[in-house]
Amino acid sequence: MKKYVAALSATALISIAPFALAASSTDLTVTGTITPSACTPSLSSGGIVDHGKVSAKDLNPTQSTVVGQHPMQLTVSCDAATLFALKPIDNKSGTESTNGHFGLGLTNADEKIGFVHLQVKQTLADAQVAQAIGSSDGGVTWDRQNVIDKNKLSSVGATADHNTPIPVKELVMDLEVSTFIARADSLTLTDEATLDGSATIEVKYM
Repeated sequence: MKKYVAALSATALISIAPFALAASSTDLTVTGTITPSACTPSLSSGGIVDHGKVSAKDLNPTQSTVVGQHPMQLTVSCDAATLFALKPIDNKSGTESTNGHFGLGLTNADEKIGFVHLQVKQTLADAQVAQAIGSSDGGVTWDRQNVIDKNKLSSVGATADHNTPIPVKELVMDLEVSTFIARADSLTLTDEATLDGSATIEVKYM
């Protein structure tokens, strides 16, 4: 309804004051850069962590239970040294039992099953030890960060400078993927519940 009201108001204004509107103008500016280099991200093991069957009896009734910690390697290969950031996208956003982490889906009763935590264990930039960094303001400012936070951009900086991203041709991050199940007393476990976490890592050129 609001869209129709706005359209009608604009039509009335044009018919009443055509000369005033005709004297007004505004500019549209389109900018950007076509980068000659491209970067390709990849995850070891196809980016899949399979926990198989987890017994409900093994879950802590009053706090989250870690059901697995799996090493995984994130590699970003570029045609040339490139300044980029990683933008994590939680494909199950809204299902995480703890804010800031990646969701793990819902039970049949629409309860949040748990969350996935991505810790950065080591970072190599062109085979040199580097520092993982993160930005919560779209890349304006950066600081040291040892996790992949879905609410922040991630990049890499020199070990001596945690505030400035550096161009990289090949980035290798050793990750630890930890899966947490929510406290058992918050879940209806009379039926099987499927762990259904999914996230996308997107390269954003800067």
